Amino acid sequence: MLKRYLLLLGMPLLFLCGCSSVATFDYNGADGTLARFPDRPDKKSCLVMTFLDRRGILAQQQDGKELPRPMWNRGSFYLGFVPLIPAGFVEKYQPERSDDFVTLDRFEFNPTQDLTNAAQLSLKNSNLFSIVERTPSGMGAPRTDYIFQGEILKTYYSGTMFSYCVTYFLAAPLWTLGCPNGSSYNELALNFTLIDRSTGKIVWTYQYRNGDSITHWIYARVGKDTSLFAPLMKQAMNQALDDLNQHYPSFAAKPE
Repeated sequence: MLKRYLLLLGMPLLFLCGCSSVATFDYNGADGTLARFPDRPDKKSCLVMTFLDRRGILAQQQDGKELPRPMWNRGSFYLGFVPLIPAGFVEKYQPERSDDFVTLDRFEFNPTQDLTNAAQLSLKNSNLFSIVERTPSGMGAPRTDYIFQGEILKTYYSGTMFSYCVTYFLAAPLWTLGCPNGSSYNELALNFTLIDRSTGKIVWTYQYRNGDSITHWIYARVGKDTSLFAPLMKQAMNQALDDLNQHYPSFAAKPE
């Protein structure tokens, strides 16, 4: 990996190499609280289905045309070795399937399982449903009033390692003086759907898409490259559940 390669070249980046680590998706430890709403007498039961991974499958609209979502990695940190280039960069559309980030070695992340677990935790805490069950498939699923389904549209990561146009060789002293050595950007896009199990009809949908960035210094935020995915998921569920709470009476009442 790049940081080890730099060390072999004799650059004073031992602090970076030694701090390289493996990150996990930590929903419980993410900043922010889980949405919770007042108790209601008309609460129903809900089944949480394992999220569908639609990354690279669904099409995106651009100038009226449908284009496949990119799934490959782009860029290279090695660009920072070239004089007059301000930084090396990478883009990852499946960050869990590739190694080497700005200050991180690897991101252990199972999108379908981790995001489904996060959704179930938020749904249970929301107090919107009397029971929140979980099953990976419809076979043998417990009988509930509604099915909560999620689609993963995007888990995008981009990282930049600053060379300040003087290559990493001369940028290292700037890093030690306190200049940022890089930045990371995380973006998450999801679709949520609630299905009335008795009729099979979709009674509620919500789409979330947002991103956030973090700046790295050699003295701080090392290993935090993918730390924003969990807070983004928490934000996604809080916003979705707030919308669901507002629309709950309109679909919870069934005709006699």
